Amino acid sequence: MKKILIGIIIILVIGVILRLTLVKKQTRTGVEKVALAVEVLPVARVDVTKTCALMGTIIADKTVQVFPETMGRITKILVKEGSYVNKGDKLLGLRNETIGFEFEEAYVTAPISGTIAKILVDIGATVAPQVPVVMIVDISRIKVSFNAPEMDAQCFKLNSPVTITVDAIPDRKFTGYITEISPVIDPLTKTVGVKAMITGGAGLKPGMTARVSLNLGERKNVIAIPQDAIVDNSVFVVKKDSIAEQRPVKIGLIGDEMVEILEGLNENELVVVLGQQRLAGGEKVNPIVRQK
Repeated sequence: MKKILIGIIIILVIGVILRLTLVKKQTRTGVEKVALAVEVLPVARVDVTKTCALMGTIIADKTVQVFPETMGRITKILVKEGSYVNKGDKLLGLRNETIGFEFEEAYVTAPISGTIAKILVDIGATVAPQVPVVMIVDISRIKVSFNAPEMDAQCFKLNSPVTITVDAIPDRKFTGYITEISPVIDPLTKTVGVKAMITGGAGLKPGMTARVSLNLGERKNVIAIPQDAIVDNSVFVVKKDSIAEQRPVKIGLIGDEMVEILEGLNENELVVVLGQQRLAGGEKVNPIVRQK
């Protein structure tokens, strides 16, 4: 009886060991068969462009405040806002009330040719040489004024082309070229002031809000990948056996969407663009090609 009991126990122990071995083998096999799904994109040659989009303001080429030469009282307003005047035209009549010149008639004249933007006084108002009475703008040429971040300041060059759009005229694009770049950085905003002359600016008015786009760099027909594929200056490449390989790369121009790769990748290699955060290298993956 005792021998029979011992035999049953031995059989049970052997059965448990075989069962555990089988489960462990099945578990290991199951793990080995699981492949991480990742999104990939074939490496290709494309154009990489970096642009800078900034907000600006449309301004007149010249804006002049007109001051009377003597103290007096306004007797006539000879122009209207929006009217064009030539240099030397009479704008306002005033009675000179300076002691010794009582009731002498005088005029305020235009120092430049341009458009009357604002009349700042009314008939009967008393004026003095230090108080502006009229504002004249020269809108024969229109500029856009904007501030650029200091980190991009070195990218702005005189005569560089810019593209301008305004919300008030959404169906038109205007072109221009940079004419002025401030030599100093604003300590408060950490920006540099830039002005660009607009060519063909008909319809634009000073004060309009403008959107300025400038091309900061371009590379033609270079090996490039999406920005989201790069993790700490490296990428994950899927090899022919569907194994992920982490590979360092040398980066060139960082564009708006694509990044130029100088070293580390070849055309048509599959680069992981989604799911690489779960990889460390050496994993079995299920590559799914991103649809363009």
